Amino acid sequence: MTTKAQYVVAVWLANFNHDKDLEDYLMIRYDEDGRRQSNFGNAVGLAHFDIDFLEHTSFNHEMNPEEIVDGVSFSDYFKDDLTTMINHDTLYDNNTIIFLYGKQDVYGTINEHIFSLANTPHKQVPFSFIGTIKFEIGDQ
Repeated sequence: MTTKAQYVVAVWLANFNHDKDLEDYLMIRYDEDGRRQSNFGNAVGLAHFDIDFLEHTSFNHEMNPEEIVDGVSFSDYFKDDLTTMINHDTLYDNNTIIFLYGKQDVYGTINEHIFSLANTPHKQVPFSFIGTIKFEIGDQ
């Protein structure tokens, strides 16, 4: 029997001068009461997310959208959709692209709130939300 997993990827663009700054911004910390804190989560309105499903890559302005996405997890499933959402104008002020994945299969859901993110681009300093793309993968 073939089972299919439903996936969604939410995509943001950002500009960071140093990898350490980006890593610090993405890091999840716990306050003295044990509550999760994340600068990224706070900036994009996500109180909770599984950081194991977060990925990012840096790029330069000579790269085209296909080159930027090439090699990213699951990119074969969403590359065509994403490259129509981004172009040199949207990439111009940025050097980092961030991917947060959600997954739903027979074992449960991971980052379920990603499935309901509005697919309308809007600005969130220092991130620019590009949108979400849904896709399926068989035999999961």
